[in-house]
Amino acid sequence: MRTALRHLSRLIIVAIAVSGCAYLTPRDETSPATDASSSSSGDVFASTAEEAPNEIPDTTQSGQASVTATPATTPTTTIPEPLGVAELILAAGGLGEAAFGSEPDAVISYVSSILGSPTEDSDWTSPETFSCAGTVIREVNWGVLSLMFGDESSSASGRPHFMSYTYGLIDRLGDEPRGLVTSEGLTISNMVTTLLDRTDAQLDEGDEELDIPPSFFYDREPFPVTGLLTGTSDEDVVLVILGGSGCFG
Repeated sequence: MRTALRHLSRLIIVAIAVSGCAYLTPRDETSPATDASSSSSGDVFASTAEEAPNEIPDTTQSGQASVTATPATTPTTTIPEPLGVAELILAAGGLGEAAFGSEPDAVISYVSSILGSPTEDSDWTSPETFSCAGTVIREVNWGVLSLMFGDESSSASGRPHFMSYTYGLIDRLGDEPRGLVTSEGLTISNMVTTLLDRTDAQLDEGDEELDIPPSFFYDREPFPVTGLLTGTSDEDVVLVILGGSGCFG
C-alpha cells in the first residue's frame, strides 16, 4: 500500500508539473628508621642516617616526606557533533551531501549513517513496476523518506544512479524521520502560508473527480521542487515534498 501511495504521488506530480598518575612506592616498614634531620630535607625518599655509638635511634618521626602528586595534563580535543537529520537537506540538487547522479551504494550508506538501516528496499527490479524509464529501478525507504535509483534520468544515463527523493505520504503526517527541511526551511506539515512566505511556489487546486490532490512547485536549479497539499488555502498543509527527476519528471 505504501509503495502504491508513493507511486500515486509521483504520477500526480507528472500530471501537474509535466554526529600519569604520579605515585609513591610505600616505604618498607621493616627498613631502619631515619634520622630526623633527613626527614626535613625535602627529598622524596628519606635517607638512612649513621647511628652514633650508645645513641638510641629516634623512632617517633616518620622517615618519609609528604608529597602531593600533580595529575598529568591531558590535551583537549574538539570532537565534531554527530550527524543528524539537519545534515539531510532536501535540496534541488540532491539530499544533503548526496547529489543526484551519485552511485547508489554510496548514497544508501551515507543516509544509513544518519538514519540507520532502511525500513524497506525493493532491490533492483523492472522499471515498469514504478512506471519509470531505463532498464532497472530500485526504491529504498527510511520511514516516509523514499529514495529512487535507476539507470535513466535527467541526472545520468546508462548506469545506476540516485535519481530522486520523496519525503512524506499523502495518507499520514508525523511519521519518522522527522525534521527534514528544504534549502528554504520548508517541511511537511507546514501551512501553505509558510510555503508561500518562504518560496515563490505556484499552487494547483488539483481535480477531485480525477483523484488528483492539490499541489505546488517552484523552480530551482538543477530541478524544480514539487509537492502535494491538503488544499490551497492558507491553513492547508504540505503533505509531500519531491525532488529530482526520473520517474516523475
